[in-house]
Amino acid sequence: MYGVVIAIMLAGASEPKLPVLVESYGTLDKCRASLLEVSKLPDFKRVVSPLFGYSTLKEIEGNTTMAFCVKNIVSI
Repeated sequence: MYGVVIAIMLAGASEPKLPVLVESYGTLDKCRASLLEVSKLPDFKRVVSPLFGYSTLKEIEGNTTMAFCVKNIVSI
């Protein structure tokens, strides 16, 4: 099982927020296809992160929202 996770990083926040599981998929390909749909939303762009692999990113005024696929949410 793979899931799309949303992580929000706020500039100036004293503690990072925990990532949130949005949806689950049976395969990694289906999860990545969902990320492609997210990247079509306004202000989101596709990126390849060395840490998260294929992901989408939205940066507005120092705040960053990132969506990426994980195999096991417990390992985050």
